[in-house]
Amino acid sequence: MPFHIAEHQLIGSVVLILSLIGLIKDQWFLANTRKGQRLTRSLGATRALWVLRLIFITGVLFGGALAAGWIQPVQWD
Repeated sequence: MPFHIAEHQLIGSVVLILSLIGLIKDQWFLANTRKGQRLTRSLGATRALWVLRLIFITGVLFGGALAAGWIQPVQWD
């Protein structure tokens, strides 16, 4: 019997994992990427860090909900 995982579970898990990595590496992201540097220049270091954390926390919540099946992706028939 081959291993089977639903597409929305896979996508949700990947979003969850990448968002967790982003939360762990938030300082690196702000310092070493162009988008992070632009965010820091426009908002300041403290506010940019909180905005970035909010984005990653949203990704964790959305990815977890998608992987758990609490929300369903749009399906075009």
